[in-house]
Amino acid sequence: MSTAPETPPFTPCCKGLERALSFPAGRHLFVEDGKLQLLVAKTPLQGGGEAELQNAIGYCPFCGKPTADLLAPKSLS
Repeated sequence: MSTAPETPPFTPCCKGLERALSFPAGRHLFVEDGKLQLLVAKTPLQGGGEAELQNAIGYCPFCGKPTADLLAPKSLS
């Protein structure tokens, strides 16, 4: 997971998602590789450091809209 915040390439579908994406540190929802991601777990490794499990989200957890529609490139027509 990247440590630099990525500017969302879309307009959030609702206030809940907008607020969830606004947290700079300790975030659980973020955009990476053009997908809305959820940080599911962090776990310490036996040799030191930690591992993260993250999954792409198909639907907004706040309003239920498909995230593919939010992240699709907008046409300039």
